[in-house]
Amino acid sequence: MNTTALEVFIKDVDMPLFQALFDKFKVKTKVLTAPFKRELPIEKAIPNEETHLAFMEVKEKGHLLKRYKDARELFKDIDNGD
Repeated sequence: MNTTALEVFIKDVDMPLFQALFDKFKVKTKVLTAPFKRELPIEKAIPNEETHLAFMEVKEKGHLLKRYKDARELFKDIDNGD
């Protein structure tokens, strides 16, 4: 007797249809569920003391900073060294 093993990923909504076909043709199946949800590998970082102080300074003195509504103005100031 020959045995063939296949690994197939089937969406949950399609599973009843495939299960009916497998039963009709006497295909033995083993259903495995994923133990965890795949997520993006993003590191969660806690800011160090220096970064935390910089954030606090921006919160306290942010209203004193020059703001731009146009990127061209920003780059013009950077080019002029202002």
